[in-house]
Amino acid sequence: MNKKTLYQFSENTISLVAIKAIDLGLTLWLIPFLIVKVGIENYGIYAFAMALMVFFVNILNYGFSLSAVREIAKNKGDLLKINQLFNEVISVKVVLFIVEYMLFIGLIWIVPKFWEHKTIYFFTSFMLVGELFSLRWFFLGMEKMKFAAFVNLGRTILYVGLVLFFVNTTSDYKYIPLLEAIGIILVGIITFIWALKRYRLTLKFTSLKEVFMYLKLNFSSFINSFLPSTFGTVIVFLVGIFGLPQHVSLMHIGLKITNAFSTINAILTKVFYPMINRTKKIIPPSRILLLFMGAFLSLLLFFGSDYLITHWLTFENREDYREIVIIVKILSPIPFLMAVISSYGIHGLLTYYKDVLYSKITSITIVLTVVLGCFLIPNYSFFGGAITLLMGRLVYAGWSYIAFNKIKS
Repeated sequence: MNKKTLYQFSENTISLVAIKAIDLGLTLWLIPFLIVKVGIENYGIYAFAMALMVFFVNILNYGFSLSAVREIAKNKGDLLKINQLFNEVISVKVVLFIVEYMLFIGLIWIVPKFWEHKTIYFFTSFMLVGELFSLRWFFLGMEKMKFAAFVNLGRTILYVGLVLFFVNTTSDYKYIPLLEAIGIILVGIITFIWALKRYRLTLKFTSLKEVFMYLKLNFSSFINSFLPSTFGTVIVFLVGIFGLPQHVSLMHIGLKITNAFSTINAILTKVFYPMINRTKKIIPPSRILLLFMGAFLSLLLFFGSDYLITHWLTFENREDYREIVIIVKILSPIPFLMAVISSYGIHGLLTYYKDVLYSKITSITIVLTVVLGCFLIPNYSFFGGAITLLMGRLVYAGWSYIAFNKIKS
């Protein structure tokens, strides 16, 4: 790396880590607070509703974190091209939003399990409104990671403040997604208007024909973004289908802890991705850093899980502590596996435009994971869910590594 690139990398990484640490701290602190206030069963109902919404949110963000970021990073100096890309993405999001919102409301109406808790699912649907205005993909492509992180932190602070004020009894669990959606909507709209003025963007919707063309051309990027981001959500959802709300809570909490330890990998992946798309010389040092940090965090998660959980969560039942510790220990290799996926998949196959190959790997892996989950989860509940997630990530990482080395040989 030259001095300019190294400075940019250091500034983005340090600021992102610092901001994300605060964001994560607030989010993780909120979990035991909510469990105490609404109870572990109601928290599980909330977690299940959010697991369903994650599918819809990830469809709405149609792989923009890969396809749009890559194109914006390559055309940063061309304002006309940036404006064109911006309008394409917004037009696609509006069309997807309309279709998805009607579908989500239809599911609440049709599925008895959703209708039973229709209030919380209706409030959860507002998350889609907030995500419609989200410009994470734009700021990542423009390499304004620090600003994107501040926006996310603002949403979290607003959400935490609303929860502390409004969630006081067990029946208030149904308002949790509404309070989160309010933060996302307010911050999203303000940021959207600011971006239009700051970058002198002219909002102009493209035709439906162009929208469908975009959806077709970027389908591989969608698969490569959608399926990996829903690995954990699929497991939580399957635990909810086959188990009890309490089981969903335990699986959701274990996944939250694991994701927290994978945050450094996510940050480094986002920082390096636009840089690598401009010059592939950065690939070797980025890979070394990602793999080292992944291995370190996996070891830290395995050996530190007992101390972390007993000093963080508050349960009436001591058995719940033991079960979450086991879940986290099972999932502890995931930070390293995520580093492998980033190094050889996102920073490897995708930067060489092997989107179709990578989407095949992703699709087949998620299908195998679901099939395995449908066998293990009914028999072993959330422990089966943890094993399923670990095996899915292992296959995904190993296959990405093999595929990348094949195209380079």
